[in-house]
Amino acid sequence: MKLIQSSKFFSLFLFILLAAPVLLAAEGEGAAKKKTVLDIIHEGGVVMYILIIASIMIMAFTIEAIIKIRQARLAPPAVLAQLRDAIVSGNYPTAYQVCVSNPCYLSRIVQAGLERLGRGRDAAEKVMGEVTAKELNGIKSNIQYLSVIGVVSPMVGLTGTVLGMIKAFETLGSSGAADPSKLAGNISEVLVATGTGLFVAIPAFVLYYVFRNRIQTVSVAVDSEINLLFEDIPFEQLTGYRLADYLGNASAPAAA
Repeated sequence: MKLIQSSKFFSLFLFILLAAPVLLAAEGEGAAKKKTVLDIIHEGGVVMYILIIASIMIMAFTIEAIIKIRQARLAPPAVLAQLRDAIVSGNYPTAYQVCVSNPCYLSRIVQAGLERLGRGRDAAEKVMGEVTAKELNGIKSNIQYLSVIGVVSPMVGLTGTVLGMIKAFETLGSSGAADPSKLAGNISEVLVATGTGLFVAIPAFVLYYVFRNRIQTVSVAVDSEINLLFEDIPFEQLTGYRLADYLGNASAPAAA
C-alpha cells in the first residue's frame, strides 16, 4: 500500500512540474485564441519532443527506484531470519545455501563472506566490501541518469532558445517590424522551450538527491545487519575452513 501511494505521489509530482510550463503558456494566450497542449508542444519546436522523452525516462526511473530501493527488497526479513539462525548455530553450509536460493543484495554479500571464512576476518570483510560496492553501483546505475537528465535538459531548452532566436531574427530581417505576429510566434517558441527544459530538470535533480539519500540510508541499515551476522563468528577457530567440503552434507532450504 505504501509503495502504491508513493508511486501515485511521484507521478502527480512529475506531472505537475512537467506540464506546468505548457499549461501556463496555453493560459497566457488569453480568450482570443485558445491553444491546445499539442499546439504548444508543436510551437516549442523539435526540442520539445526530446524533453518529453526525457520526462518519460524520469517517470520510468522513478517508478523503478521506488520498487528497488527498499530495505525489504534488499534484505528480505525471511532470508535474514534464516541466515541469522544458521550462522548463530554454526551451520555455515546451510547459510550458504540460503544465500544461493535467495539472491538479493543481502545474500550476495553474505555469500561472499561465507566463502572466505577460512581465510580470516580481514579477508572476509574485504571481499564483502568489494561485493557491497558492486551491488551499490548496480542500484545507483539508473539513478545517475536522473542527474544526467537534470544537467542536459536546460541545455536542450537553450538549444530551442537559440533556434527560436534565429527564426525570430530571420523573420525580422525579411519582413521588418511590419509583421509582429510572426516575430511574437518565434519568441513564444523560445520561451516555451526554455521553460520546459527547466521544468524537466528541476524534478530530475530533486528525485536524484532524494533517491541517493534513500540508497545510503537503506544500505547502511542492511550493512549493519550483515555486521551483526558476522560479529560473533569465531574466525580464529575456522582457519583453513573450506566451505565447499561441507556443502554436500547440508540440506538445501526452500527459497524464502
